[in-house]
Amino acid sequence: MANDVVDDPDAEAFGFMAGGWWRPVDAQTKTNSRIMEQVATLAWFCANQRDWNPLYQSTALLARLEAAVGYYTSLQLEDGSYPEQEGNSSLAATAFGLTAQADAYEALVALGVSGPTTLQLRGSIERAVAWFMNKDADHWAPPVILFNQVAAGLVGAQRALQVLSQAPVDQSAISERIAFLCANGQASAGFFHEPYGVDFGYNFTVAMPDIAWLLTQTNHPDLVPLVTRYMDFMQYAVLPEPGSGSLWHIPALHVRNVTTVVSRPRNDLSDRAALARVLLSSVPSIALFLSTSEEKAQARSDFRSASDPIRPLPKRETSPRTWMYGRLAPDGPSKKERDAVEAGLPVLTAERFSKLENGSAHEQYLFVRRPSYFVASVFGFWIKTYKSTRQLGTLWSPTLGTILVGTNNPTAAEGWETLGPAGEFSTRQSSSTSEYFDSRTSTESQKIDALKVREKTTLFAQRAQSDAGSSEYTVGWGYWDQGLRFTFLTQREGECTQRLPILLKDGDTLTMSDGSTFSSGDDGREVLTSSLVLNRDGGRVLFDLGLKDLRVFITPTGNEMSGGEIHRVGVLFETQIAVNTVFLEENPSEPMQAEAHRHSNGDVSIRITVYPPGEKSISQIRITGTGLGTEIDLPEPGFQVLERTITPRRAGATTITVNAYSQDGSGIGEITAKIR
Repeated sequence: MANDVVDDPDAEAFGFMAGGWWRPVDAQTKTNSRIMEQVATLAWFCANQRDWNPLYQSTALLARLEAAVGYYTSLQLEDGSYPEQEGNSSLAATAFGLTAQADAYEALVALGVSGPTTLQLRGSIERAVAWFMNKDADHWAPPVILFNQVAAGLVGAQRALQVLSQAPVDQSAISERIAFLCANGQASAGFFHEPYGVDFGYNFTVAMPDIAWLLTQTNHPDLVPLVTRYMDFMQYAVLPEPGSGSLWHIPALHVRNVTTVVSRPRNDLSDRAALARVLLSSVPSIALFLSTSEEKAQARSDFRSASDPIRPLPKRETSPRTWMYGRLAPDGPSKKERDAVEAGLPVLTAERFSKLENGSAHEQYLFVRRPSYFVASVFGFWIKTYKSTRQLGTLWSPTLGTILVGTNNPTAAEGWETLGPAGEFSTRQSSSTSEYFDSRTSTESQKIDALKVREKTTLFAQRAQSDAGSSEYTVGWGYWDQGLRFTFLTQREGECTQRLPILLKDGDTLTMSDGSTFSSGDDGREVLTSSLVLNRDGGRVLFDLGLKDLRVFITPTGNEMSGGEIHRVGVLFETQIAVNTVFLEENPSEPMQAEAHRHSNGDVSIRITVYPPGEKSISQIRITGTGLGTEIDLPEPGFQVLERTITPRRAGATTITVNAYSQDGSGIGEITAKIR
């Protein structure tokens, strides 16, 4: 690192840290002050005596460090801020740089260094703190949209207060700004703004150690409640994959960093969030995202006993804050403690809940758990310049694992979406407005607000209309116990595509309505079908497309997620489509399955899934119960999903009975369903 510092005094970039350290390749410009944060690393080696540190008080190292500090502070702009790669004022460069400069200053003073280098650092810190703490600056405008950068600035201000004899800020000012950030940097849903949506990388890996450090230094009363609210939300944002031992993020929730599996680094040099362990005693659920003390002990033991040479860190993977915070971090949770937190995830402890939370940019996060499934979706305002996606994000089963899952990777974009004719619009990448109903469909008289949605543990409906108007699209969702109903309608003419991101694992197959199959590992192909059935480990999930065969394209994407590969299933249609997802009963004894729900107005909604014919085809369904009854004729054999809403003639029904009849009138099946 020291040898990469430009050491020719006649060079224009004398003191610049070349070589590709710390920042991405495309950010390695001479105006990017973030690269220069490594002055803190050089200063530590220069000022700290250890048996294994031959660079303690090294004059050669000090010369390179002083050159680097001179170059670094020369980049400071007139207003006190620092630039990134394009040379413009940057909150991130200023905020994170404050801590690096404060650490370097403290080390040099401890070493007895005085003169231009320490004067340059002191002056730089004073001007940067004044710029950052200015309440009228854009980064303080509520809502605070880049939480991690502002939190880093508060750490820098606190460090300035600690290392400067006459700091440009006092404790009361820092404490007031911490309170302001806690009140304005967190969405009501619980996550921290990045810039408005969720982002685990910045929320947890970057910001959480800063929050932990601020707590240890200030004991500010707002910090623990802040983290508690965050973890309350994040317990709905990860899913255990049965049989894998792994947790997986729900990618659709995240807007800045691509997310897949939950990473809990055992290696200290990779554990950027290590200091978050400080929060364990106050917020035990944070163990969910931490490596265990046993894992750490094993990793350190392996490191000590290894006979191979120590692997040099790739230059890009050298965040100064990893060593700054890692050496301060306490022990992590025990395996028993973390296992208990995982076992307490809401998707594992409850069969029924509806959680609807709001972001700060008119977006909504909907989590629905029913006995057969859990689904997580995002609706509302779409942030075009980030990795945000809308509509269904992940569909998961407690027994089968992940069924549908999208990515938040723009270079490998997959997800549940409807594309308009000629790709005029995408429901996944557009803004919409949602309304909710205590009914099977969007019955205006049964509209309910967010509080009522959170109370729903049985059937409810959702309507999401494009902000460009209903002529572009309107989608509907129905949240049944045994699956989902999706409807789409557009007034645009032409061929549309409905995409389903179906996850296939080894051994999984898709069965079409004609009995043909597609297996994991097969090449992509086109089929004509009215349904697809996912078969996994004895369980089955039906995707019903209606009575008529449609052109369907099945494409392996190469995107690996949750122990399988996402397959893009594209269904061609015009104007409207309905996709019914049903978790089918295992080893059914009857030719159908059914469920029933009572709404607040007394109506009863019923959903019946008819299986393909056995010896006889079902030609008629009869529904009976106290005060209610109806008949449904079936024109075609095969999988069919039937929905009806009945207004009972009198109250008192607690169950419905569904009878199936063949064309000759003989009964071929009967089931009873409780009205919930």
